[in-house]
Amino acid sequence: MVIKENTNMLLFRFRDFGKYNFIDTHREFIEKNGYVWLLKIGKKTSCEKISEIQREGGWMILRSPKADGGKSYIVKYVDYSEKTPKDGMFPKYYEEVINSEDFWEATCQWFMIDRISSLSDESAKTLVMAKTEKPIDEVIGATRTAVMFVKNVAPITLD
Repeated sequence: MVIKENTNMLLFRFRDFGKYNFIDTHREFIEKNGYVWLLKIGKKTSCEKISEIQREGGWMILRSPKADGGKSYIVKYVDYSEKTPKDGMFPKYYEEVINSEDFWEATCQWFMIDRISSLSDESAKTLVMAKTEKPIDEVIGATRTAVMFVKNVAPITLD
């Protein structure tokens, strides 16, 4: 599969929660069930932008913290919601997160994903900010923003 050049995408930073490995937990869910709901907590991302990106393929980049190697993953989302999914198809540790005092008032957005793949360093280097076209690697270290709108300046081939 090839993602064509200049495809708009979301970029989310993520981190593991306690003893739970974010990527492995979500991959296991997809392997077993065909999909998993990914939870994004924090400032609301525009539903209009989410829909626009979904129409372009629904691609999302997940970036691990620099301390964990700054590794990138590419995810395909096929749906999203602002309500907790009733089907319960999400990692059980999310219940701990949602019920944590730190997140009682937080905005939650859910993304139904059916694919997580490692993104090669070469492909990750093709990612730029959608508006300014500054390379992500130059921007990500200088901002605390958890969500960015990005695009690729070269096609990305996935396994």
